[in-house]
Amino acid sequence: MKFKGEEVTFLGWLDNVWYHFKAPIFLGTCALIFLLVGVTQCATRQEHDVFIYSVGYHNPTAKDSDMFMRDMERRFAPDANGDGKKVVDMKVDHFVMADDGDGGKYVYNGSHQVSEMGAFQLELSMGDCVIYIMEPAFFYSNLNYLADFKEQLGYVPENCIEGKGIRLSDLVAYKATMYFCFPEEYIICLADRDKRYSDEYYEGNVEFLRNLIEYK
Repeated sequence: MKFKGEEVTFLGWLDNVWYHFKAPIFLGTCALIFLLVGVTQCATRQEHDVFIYSVGYHNPTAKDSDMFMRDMERRFAPDANGDGKKVVDMKVDHFVMADDGDGGKYVYNGSHQVSEMGAFQLELSMGDCVIYIMEPAFFYSNLNYLADFKEQLGYVPENCIEGKGIRLSDLVAYKATMYFCFPEEYIICLADRDKRYSDEYYEGNVEFLRNLIEYK
């Protein structure tokens, strides 16, 4: 093999290429690895039947979140998409909050949490989460985005708040399965139904909530 008119071995040629192009080779290799990992994750990711969105001051650990989701799959989740698997997914938006002096809370220094608030508003208006577990301040300030239980469940459960939510501590299921992951004053509710949800997906989430409420 010749390189610039001189005979060189293959290893010598590789060494020369590495010397001159190590940066782009390294960056290209990293990009290829990230691409392969992303494609693999997309190909193997399971479609969820239930999607839960938690928002407030409490930030559960990854271990607690995983235990919670597996427990929800085992006890309450339906196979909404008919693929033979029950998959519960969850996302958490964590806010720093302060006491308002009257037993409630508010978002502390909201100007420093603009991105978090933006993500929350985007999820409310356009996201695919249906089950919400909210700190009370978020629940009361976003009632317009939430579904009426009478309309979706067919009845108004005992201890229902504003016709749209139930405090976790009022659920038998909370003490049995959820106490380690969420504060007792958090409120569970449903996103309002609109065209962004398929019927089977939304009904599957409604069935999940009904199973939680009626658990004895």
